[in-house]
Amino acid sequence: MPLSSGERAPMLPSKYTAIGSDVRRPLPVALGWVALVSAALALLALTTTFNSPTSIPSLTTQEAITATPTSFPTLPDGSRDLLSLCEEKFITQSLDHFRADGKSSEGTFEMRYFVCSPENFNPTNGSIFFYVGNEADVTLYLNHTGLMWENAAAFNALIVFAEHRYFGKSVPFGLDVLDHMEFLSTQQAMADYAVLIEQLKSDLSTDVPVIGFGGSYGGMLGTWFRMKYPHIIDGIIAGSAPVVNFFGDPDHPADTEAFNRVVTFDMSEDAGAAKNCIPNLRRALNTAVEMSRTKTGRKELTELLRLCDTDSLQSSDDVISIASEAYGDLAMGNYPYPTSYIMDGKVDLPGYPMRAACEPFAGDFGDDKTALVSAFRESIAVYYNATKTESCFFPAAPVHTINESDTSDAAKQVRIDHKGNFWGYLECSELYMPMSSDGVNDVFPATAVNESQDDAACFEQWGVHLKPRWAQTEFGGMKALRAASNIIFSNGNFDPWSGLGVLESLSPSVVAVPVPGGAHHLDLFFTHPLDPPAVTEARKTELKFVRQWIDEFYAFKQEVTATDL
Repeated sequence: MPLSSGERAPMLPSKYTAIGSDVRRPLPVALGWVALVSAALALLALTTTFNSPTSIPSLTTQEAITATPTSFPTLPDGSRDLLSLCEEKFITQSLDHFRADGKSSEGTFEMRYFVCSPENFNPTNGSIFFYVGNEADVTLYLNHTGLMWENAAAFNALIVFAEHRYFGKSVPFGLDVLDHMEFLSTQQAMADYAVLIEQLKSDLSTDVPVIGFGGSYGGMLGTWFRMKYPHIIDGIIAGSAPVVNFFGDPDHPADTEAFNRVVTFDMSEDAGAAKNCIPNLRRALNTAVEMSRTKTGRKELTELLRLCDTDSLQSSDDVISIASEAYGDLAMGNYPYPTSYIMDGKVDLPGYPMRAACEPFAGDFGDDKTALVSAFRESIAVYYNATKTESCFFPAAPVHTINESDTSDAAKQVRIDHKGNFWGYLECSELYMPMSSDGVNDVFPATAVNESQDDAACFEQWGVHLKPRWAQTEFGGMKALRAASNIIFSNGNFDPWSGLGVLESLSPSVVAVPVPGGAHHLDLFFTHPLDPPAVTEARKTELKFVRQWIDEFYAFKQEVTATDL
């Protein structure tokens, strides 16, 4: 899965959740928002021992770029049957990898991962394509990360999708998980992946290069994984990874307004949206906020927006949260074709959904404030009523009383559901990236970062206090990235997270790949006839570096082998 500021609601789960869980947004945007991919063959064929090559059979760089991707046709409903090509597996991991005695006082947990398409793998000159799992059930990424699937055969690569601890089926402690959140951290997750890769190589009885892929938080984690464990992962394709927007970086001060500026750009004519969208939406939001300041206005607004619950609107914070949630996700998911990725795989958004959301604002509303608010309702319906089956917005969820003293399994499940996606814990404990808006360069009412409010929300929700500058201390920001190697940062200018990412190359091996017309890590998806040309070119560049990293691995291994003879 978001961090807020100013008027926005605190960092608690928003009641304005459209569909499913909160994994649609892999990272926080505003505190009031809802905090975002079996093989029948046994792996015995993969245990061939490594043969020291005298010459490395491999594609040339040009061939790697132009190799025809493997085709994975869609089913009639638009999905792909990829799980049938994978084997679900589990590895026993320490809850705490960093105890001096090598053991955790709390023991171990089972971490899930998938091994896919083993028939591609060649132990002599092959590789491992490793998906760096992020804050969701890993099957979401397994089903969408086409860059790995389509190109694994060309690189003789075994495909592995690793699931992040505390998500999907990799949740320790079962229903008692809320009593043990301290084991959820980026450092522990990276250690999980390091242990898994070492075990995979042991099982394969060979040493092959490992190429990481990750989007959004997964791209961030993959970047830090490469920096911390360069001997384990040989390179990372980091799509839409906002790694340089933390407080405390003297080389790159945090820009808390960047996200909302790009959301607004997606509403512009330059991005293909209706000419009047930005001014009319700004007027509609200001009108709705003003109405929300009185009881009478809130009643009228509830009717105009067709909210199911007459008590949905308590303040202007709620209006801004409704808008922020919808338009933030529509901008992230501003893909050129229909896809369910941003909606947690449950329902498709239309192609270029922000353009669809702007259509209701195409006209001239004059002074008709009622028409403006009605247009706002039709606009956010692109997101909140993507199924086109809802007669009103935000149907009430079942009401459950939170009883902290009740130790039954049912009560524990209610408490877990109430907390929502565990991404919020990581926001508070490590990865604080609050958002704000100036009301001039974006469509949202001006709001400022409110660190004390966010800290209070973190403590109320998770029992931890904010560590606003810890990510900079822990990972080093821009200075550390300049000293890194073998990282590709891709960012699309339709993606709101692009403003928080690395947009210029830092060295010959830490390379920025711009994707004009691309939304949230579109380059990691399967190829599509409607892909913008820049996405196709970005993938070619990424594959060129993948080939370079693999060739460098084998050249070094050959050199070491020759020296030992």
